Amino acid sequence: MGNEKKHKAGVFLEKLLINNAVTILFCIICVAGIILAKQPLSFIVGEISTRLFRNLILILALLVPVWAGMGLNFSIVLGAMSAQIGIIVATNFSVSGFACLMVSFIVSIPLSLLFGNLTGRLFNQTKGQEMITGMILGFFAKGIYDLVFMFLCGPVIPIKNQTLLLTNGIGLTTPINLEADTKGAINKMWSMSLDQAIGWGLIALLAVQVAVLAYKIGVKREKIRWAGQYKLYLTAALLAAFKVLCAASKTVLFALQFTDVPVVTGILIFCVCIYITFLSRTKLGSDINAVGQNMNIAVSMGIPADKIRITAIMISTLLAGLGQLIFIQDIGNFTTYTAHENVGTFAIAALLVGGASIKKATIGQAVLGALLFHTMFIISPIAGKNLFDNAQLGEYFRVFACYAVIAVALALHAWKTVMAKRVDDSESEALEEKEAQRAA
Repeated sequence: MGNEKKHKAGVFLEKLLINNAVTILFCIICVAGIILAKQPLSFIVGEISTRLFRNLILILALLVPVWAGMGLNFSIVLGAMSAQIGIIVATNFSVSGFACLMVSFIVSIPLSLLFGNLTGRLFNQTKGQEMITGMILGFFAKGIYDLVFMFLCGPVIPIKNQTLLLTNGIGLTTPINLEADTKGAINKMWSMSLDQAIGWGLIALLAVQVAVLAYKIGVKREKIRWAGQYKLYLTAALLAAFKVLCAASKTVLFALQFTDVPVVTGILIFCVCIYITFLSRTKLGSDINAVGQNMNIAVSMGIPADKIRITAIMISTLLAGLGQLIFIQDIGNFTTYTAHENVGTFAIAALLVGGASIKKATIGQAVLGALLFHTMFIISPIAGKNLFDNAQLGEYFRVFACYAVIAVALALHAWKTVMAKRVDDSESEALEEKEAQRAA
């Protein structure tokens, strides 16, 4: 009995290590990098916070296609392009401030939905090859994008704002800089220190959980199993631990107070998370998961698999457009012809770092991946400079890590698929032998 328990524990530990190998590796890299970088905690916390709010929606945009069984959506670059087109249109008509961002988003919505619809239709013709198709589609779309804005703007497409044009009057200039009141317009609407944001966020989450329980008890008259309310207890424990940590460590408290977070951007991210969670519990979400698990069974159940796949890509592209808009307004400018190029690669790498795969991805994995991936991005050049007296090595390392994590994740998925097939074959052979023995 004891040997059987040890065997099960060993198998569980092995699966845990294999399934989270990339995440564990990045945790080690980040810890080692922080030690070698020798930077103040306030600097690290501030940079991580900035990048998290700037990039998280782009990473969240990848979740729905994964649920639909379409893998990692490299074609979110089309959503990023739609956001950039929206900004170009708004800038062309000299719209500035928050209105510029609103006009940009309104313009990007139909473009994102159109691009997503066309992409979904293409993916339905290349089932099983969606990732490589999305990658090639991104290159093709970039060619058309460059043709329009490099050669047609000016001679064919009239440009009202002459500051957008090159000196010869053909093609758009690069980079395109947002006006002072447009840069960070969403971030500037409401900000607070990170310690206040975390504290009030945990309190709000606790209040929502208590309100839900009160509704179930008072209105629905449900019997609550208090032993199973682990989310409520975990939130309360996190709030208490956070308060104790802030009281016990002045260094941590200073780092949190030193860092300001954009509350409105955080609310937008929260709304996207709520939408994705709500979507997973709707009929559409159930159909998306059914198509992702087994398309043939889903079709036999009457689910229009092709339409569901198109819808999933349209949602992803729309969220990518919003994410790119948040990214650009935070930066304050974008390179006209290349700002969208690595959007898909970096977002996918961050999601995989959080422990996701091409078959399963969650909001928690997206957040964890964003934290780890961008921590590595922040500290690797500084660590490389301190360790080898060459910051460029850190730059090379983080670019290498970005592509390596995608390669490792895909290799692990292929290995798991082969192993699962071998297990199924061995089980079927064992059943056939048993049936043959019974027949004999």
